[in-house]
Parts: sequence; C-alpha cells; structure tokens
Amino acid sequence: MPLTDLIRYFNSSDLAGESTLYGEGEGAAAWHGGRHLRSLFQPIINLDSGQVVGHHAFLAATEEDGTLLRAEEAYAACQSAESIVHFDRLCRTLHALNFLSQRRKTGGYLQLSIHPRHLLAIPSKHGLVFEAVLKRCGLAPDDLVLELASGRILDDRRLADAVHNYRQRGYRIAIAGTDQHPELFVPEIIKQALHEPSAPERPAEASIHLDGIASVADLALARKKGAHLVQGPLFGEAQAACVSTHSPR
Repeated sequence: MPLTDLIRYFNSSDLAGESTLYGEGEGAAAWHGGRHLRSLFQPIINLDSGQVVGHHAFLAATEEDGTLLRAEEAYAACQSAESIVHFDRLCRTLHALNFLSQRRKTGGYLQLSIHPRHLLAIPSKHGLVFEAVLKRCGLAPDDLVLELASGRILDDRRLADAVHNYRQRGYRIAIAGTDQHPELFVPEIIKQALHEPSAPERPAEASIHLDGIASVADLALARKKGAHLVQGPLFGEAQAACVSTHSPR
C-alpha cells in the first residue's frame, strides 16, 4: 500500500485519536499535542560481517516554534495510562512507516524501544494492536526487534509477561540494561552501553549488543567484551535516512 494511503488509513482509524500523521518528503511525520514528531535511525553493525544489519529508531520531537525536545520530555507530557499507550504506539507507527518508505533501498531489521510505562499500562496481550499496524505497513514481527528496558519501573514478573506475549507473536526481544536478570527472559539480544558493567548472568545463545561506540578504541573494547552487534557515532549518528545493508562499513 502506498505511504499516502497508509497515512490516510491511520488518520481515519481509532488509533489516530487527536494525533495526525502527514507526508513529509518521501517519509512521514506526526503532529501530537502541539508538537512535531519525526523519526531518526542509527545503524546497527554486525561485527563478524562488518555490515549494517538493522537500524534503531529514535524519536525527534520539536515544539511548534522549532524548539528541540528530548524524547523523554515528550513522553513525560503523557499523564495518563491511556495517553502513554497512544503516544508510544503512535511513535512506533511513525517509525515503521518511515522505515518502510526506505526498505527497498536499505534492508535489515528495525529495532524499536517499548516505553516501560506502556508495558505497565497494558496488562496482557502485548503487541496485539501493533501487529495489526505492522500488517498494514507490510511488515512482519520478524522484521523487528523490540527493545524492552529493565530497571526500577518494571519488576521481573511484568517484564517476563511482556516478553512472553511479544515472543508468542513472533517478535525478537532485546533486553536493555543490567538492573534485571536476562537469564530469566532468554532474550535474543542483550543490549548495554559500552562502559556499563556486564550482566552477571548472560544466556549463551543471546547476542551482545553494545551501544555508544565512538572511537576505534571503543570498538576494540567492544570486541574484547564479546560484542556481536554494535551501535554508535563511529558508525554514524542517528539521522532520517537509513544506511544500506548492502554496503560494508
């Protein structure tokens, strides 16, 4: 389905609420709560092949006057459980549309963060609504990696429930951070900042994804730590355009 038709569909559906998606260049942007929302993508590199294998999506938010906002500031404006679920789903829909618009030229998978407050607000059937969104976009669950943050907001049980529900729908899971115990969830990917202490227990079958690689020295440290996947300024800042998976980095 053409991007313009997808945008029209989402704007006329119950998912839109008070938000509006609109075309911008070859991609999409959104208007929500007096703010403009756009997608940025940072490449993820497989250290064995040296190639781009996917992209992590980030939210770029600006006020009406052009003032930049941190993504967490935009999320903090959502006061209720309903508003955080709507906003988080809107952002992921926006990223999926912008990834889709470039997919023929780029390839690879899309890595999306799920906000912890979203997981708290959804007691069960995680991913049910978003799966319908993806189908409209022509994307399948195995085209994505869903990144779930460990930490103080979610306890082991809530995080385990979310992992179970998403995995039943075919999504690959990345657990970010070291505050929880990844061996309880057996994620496909464990994501950590380069200088973050390693988790005490790491499933042998999980790929290690290290973020914040800014120099050749950082890259050497990532290899020493056993990283399989890396991300950071050394390979490119987050930007609107994805990097082709066909070109070695």
